[in-house]
Amino acid sequence: MNPVILYDNRFNDGTPTATDTASGFDVRNIKDYRTYTFWRAASAGTKYITIDCGSAKSADALGIVSHNLKTANASVSVESSTDNFASDVTVRLASFTPSSDKAFLKLFTSASARYWRIKIVTASVAPQVAVAMLGSRITFPYPPDAPYIPYSETIESNSSRGKKGHILGSVIRFKDIEISAEFSNIGRNWALNTFKPFWDSHASDLKPFFYAWDIDIYPDMVFYVYVDEGMKHSMPMSILQYIDSIKLQMRGVKE
Repeated sequence: MNPVILYDNRFNDGTPTATDTASGFDVRNIKDYRTYTFWRAASAGTKYITIDCGSAKSADALGIVSHNLKTANASVSVESSTDNFASDVTVRLASFTPSSDKAFLKLFTSASARYWRIKIVTASVAPQVAVAMLGSRITFPYPPDAPYIPYSETIESNSSRGKKGHILGSVIRFKDIEISAEFSNIGRNWALNTFKPFWDSHASDLKPFFYAWDIDIYPDMVFYVYVDEGMKHSMPMSILQYIDSIKLQMRGVKE
């Protein structure tokens, strides 16, 4: 599959509610973009994170990062409703258990509804989630230009070395991820009506988003990233009906 971005989020359409919440772990934390503030349920069991969008809004993707859903052996699904789940409940994303506690992105058939919710079922461990996005994805029309490097990694650490250069000890602070993707000869309609709104309203404000370069073949290569502060954005137009190239320089932290 071609690269996918998820930045649109139904939880930004109002104030999300949860079935229950442990003290100090407000459900509103799921939409603050930070991977170190969490919603945590007060107990194990069947939990819902619900949003009233005010009017019918679309979604076709779910992204979650910084969670314990694999450890908790959670069953996760997405449902929508027209009557706040009083009688109308439609499953949009069938239940699954994440393969790890790392970022994941799940796609489903696009649908529109006023009420949306994530359903999380655990048997003995209370689930927790730092960031959840449920919205409409962007799919690039082509793969990135070759040769493509899925990501490069830099170790940020404090190390002590002996007189002969041997490492005496190290403290790894984090592992920085860098991703650079370029797309040549993209149709102007897609670039101006799909990519540009993402850039103008989200990426250029350094807000994080989910990025997967080939979710069919590499479903575990899902990254929660933001645009590199030093990136220069441009869309040159020398070929009729095409943008010569779109570049994305992204950064994140390896989980």
